[in-house]
Amino acid sequence: MPNQQYNRLGILVQVSQRLHEWDGSSEQANEIIEKNHVLLAELKEMDSLLQQQGNGSYTEKEQNQVAAIIEGQQSLLAVIKKDRQAVLSKMKQMNQKNKVVDNYYSSFQQPIFVDRGM
Repeated sequence: MPNQQYNRLGILVQVSQRLHEWDGSSEQANEIIEKNHVLLAELKEMDSLLQQQGNGSYTEKEQNQVAAIIEGQQSLLAVIKKDRQAVLSKMKQMNQKNKVVDNYYSSFQQPIFVDRGM
């Protein structure tokens, strides 16, 4: 049982280390999230196993790691949200450019006159 708790702490440390190695870019943030997803799935399985054994409570070291992970995840999400907003803004600008171009071309179309002399 202590070995499983050691493994749980090891997983938490790995997740935390990946977050600390983050360079601040959204590309690497996505990579870190994908890699940590696997570790978090393992952690979830380990937690459920420890709960069944009656020893699911976190130690102080584990709680500190979880707090650090939460802080790092919030930073990741903030950068991803900021980049998402920038992309959405650029997409809106592109749509505006298309509208301007469409209006510009439509103003140069030749009028169609019906011959009244027929």
